Amino acid sequence: MNTKIISIIFLLLFLVPIPVFADDDDAEDTIENLGWVAIGAGVIANLPFIFFNKWRKYAVRAGWQSLLMARQAVSFYKPVLNFHIILNSIGYFAGMTHGLLLVSDLDSISLSLAITMTVLMISGILLRYTSSRHTKIFTRLLHGQFGLLLLLIALITLHVLTGDD
Repeated sequence: MNTKIISIIFLLLFLVPIPVFADDDDAEDTIENLGWVAIGAGVIANLPFIFFNKWRKYAVRAGWQSLLMARQAVSFYKPVLNFHIILNSIGYFAGMTHGLLLVSDLDSISLSLAITMTVLMISGILLRYTSSRHTKIFTRLLHGQFGLLLLLIALITLHVLTGDD
């Protein structure tokens, strides 16, 4: 990734809290909105990426015509991957800011959620930006675990349900 794209990403990460603070004057609602920004960014970043990957695998297994379509879809993979990375980065930083602002109310669910998000973020960064074969294999196995996705969804759901109103 070139420096221009990285600069734009960091600029977007710093601009995430601005719409949240523009909503109203209540600080608790503002902090809560950061959490919703994180959830929304995560859903928008992951659903298209997961569907795209599942469709590619299905097309390869289905054969002939589908295989041709899968080969044509290869050109869309990199933009979908970049979209996944950018929005998940925004969601991660919004979620961590939300957590840091509410650190006085830290419970085991929130801590587990922060650890899971960090493991996924670090493994994703290593998967994307390392060249070592062994590191790529390990991070692909870790980052692509369906169980880790289920754990993340469960922790987010519990966090929302047990949050103070």
